[in-house]
Amino acid sequence: MVVFDSGIFLLLCLFILFIVIGRIEWVNHIRNINSIPLRIVVNGTRGKSTVTRLLGAALKAGGYKTLAKTTGTKPRLVIDNQIEKPVIRPGRANIHEQLSITRKAIKEKADAIVFENMSLRPDLQWIEETRIISPQIVVITNVRADHLEVMGPTLEDIAKNFINAVPKNAKVFTGEKALFNLLEKLAKARGLEIYLSDENEVSSEELKPFTYFEHRENVALVLSVCKYLGIKKDKALAEMYNYIPDSGVLKKYDLKINGKNILLYNALAANDPDSTNFIYERIDKPEKNFYIIVNCRADRIDRSVQLGKLISTRIKADYYFVTGGETRVLCRTAIKNGINRDKLIDLGNKDVESVYERIAELINDKGVILAIGNIVGYGERLIEQFVQKGNPQHSAASPRGIAQQL
Repeated sequence: MVVFDSGIFLLLCLFILFIVIGRIEWVNHIRNINSIPLRIVVNGTRGKSTVTRLLGAALKAGGYKTLAKTTGTKPRLVIDNQIEKPVIRPGRANIHEQLSITRKAIKEKADAIVFENMSLRPDLQWIEETRIISPQIVVITNVRADHLEVMGPTLEDIAKNFINAVPKNAKVFTGEKALFNLLEKLAKARGLEIYLSDENEVSSEELKPFTYFEHRENVALVLSVCKYLGIKKDKALAEMYNYIPDSGVLKKYDLKINGKNILLYNALAANDPDSTNFIYERIDKPEKNFYIIVNCRADRIDRSVQLGKLISTRIKADYYFVTGGETRVLCRTAIKNGINRDKLIDLGNKDVESVYERIAELINDKGVILAIGNIVGYGERLIEQFVQKGNPQHSAASPRGIAQQL
């Protein structure tokens, strides 16, 4: 006669129960996700959150009851381009939360859902897109040099990973011009149809009504999806003009710092070199009294190296104020690449008040500051210090913010 240890028996029962509950949850999810008529995933390096929100607005214009979920600066749910709610996470971000978001969409009686892809690892991207969401449309905003340690090491690797995550029979839309031939080749090898949006189809007049001056590429990409779905351009734009922007949009503040009139651009959410340089080239810059704040993160040494190369080779300023953690890496890289040492001010590992006071001392009246690098944690606190101390004449944007690709 076989005698079972009661403890082992209990563990076995719990294991079986766990498997059964997981299976039931998965079966329910498949039923839920398939009951939503239109499912879209937004992937890419930059612009995901903004494009997700714009798509949610445009789909509403097409008669869809829409739920859009972003994972940008702060994860949010946007319901029918009217209500925004935070996504509450009990722990770290996990793709399993997409199941609960789907249940929320069912509860809201949504007939369209737009997910911003939240995975970095290629295998998790595949699981999220192909297994969990199973979208009919996948949007790839662009392919940029970021998170190379996970998705790289090359841009070609990143492009391949984006395409490999797309489920069969899904249509792919992208705004990536430079690598479109590669994306098209990869897509065709998997039997996928891919479409390239044309930014020239969006006029300057059509961009003016946006509350935040929006990237033409973002708008064109969303409109290409709308065209495929049969949503009229004028109706889509009318709803997009009223979209709720992400908290990571690039804003500019008119400040009064120690009696000096200063214009501060917060571009900390653009943390890859190409996006940062894109903003630098498009903002209004004076010939003198232009300053850079570049914020580092101790856990993103690779990004500090990229930023060090960027400011020493492509961005010209009177002073470069280096803040945050492990700033020596960025400073060494910048000096190695030829930056003027006298213009490089290392303010690493100092509290935000001390950094503010030092910068306020060195800048001149009618100066312009562009803050770049990393926004999480110290970066947010530093901007708050400038806004609070600088007595902003316009707390949001003056005259308008520039929507940054996230």
